Amino acid sequence: MPTINKTVRSMRRRKRREGPGIPLQRGQIVRTALALVDREGLKALSMRRLGAELGADPMAVYYHIPNKQALLDAIVEAVMAGIDLSVDNPADPPEERILRAAHAYRDAMLAHGNALPIVLAHGPATPAALRPVELLTGILRDAGLPPDEAWAGMNTIAAAVRGVVGMIASGPAQRPSPEQLEALARNFPPGEFPHLHEAMGYLGDSLGRGFDFGIRALARGLLAEARGAK
Repeated sequence: MPTINKTVRSMRRRKRREGPGIPLQRGQIVRTALALVDREGLKALSMRRLGAELGADPMAVYYHIPNKQALLDAIVEAVMAGIDLSVDNPADPPEERILRAAHAYRDAMLAHGNALPIVLAHGPATPAALRPVELLTGILRDAGLPPDEAWAGMNTIAAAVRGVVGMIASGPAQRPSPEQLEALARNFPPGEFPHLHEAMGYLGDSLGRGFDFGIRALARGLLAEARGAK
């Protein structure tokens, strides 16, 4: 029975490549890849290193994920799938729905800050990754924006969230220390930078009032456009 023999040979080759133990699963590969990026950054990600993390021959990964592009798409999907869509309540005012969606996106991205370059470079390209995009676009459509403006508004809000996450991922997320504020005061005299000195107490507030203020300002502008279109 040549068909059975061929199947057996294929299974033996696969077992040799994957190594001993439980065969690899796609979800396991993606989780391991994302954990590696979270821990060591995007530069650490390679098929060889991923195979080592999995305890398998790197070629075994290709049985489940055909190439590096597919792996990056899977990582984007995993990050986007971490967005808690249950925070949305269609009965709430549109501004509150937009703010909650932005918080959910921000929190998911902060959980995987090292993956931000992948999200920016590749973007969502699978059904699971596009569900948060569908949600936010739908909120803006429910508010009365036409399709093109709802799409543009979604991109604007998403870009604002990614900007905040990028700033935090590239440096300390906490407020500046008193010593850092004193250094700023010395380097930027109040006579030349009066508004900067007024704002010094709020520097570093990317996750608190500053974030909410910015998202609410965007939301109110978009909702005003929606009212004007009616």
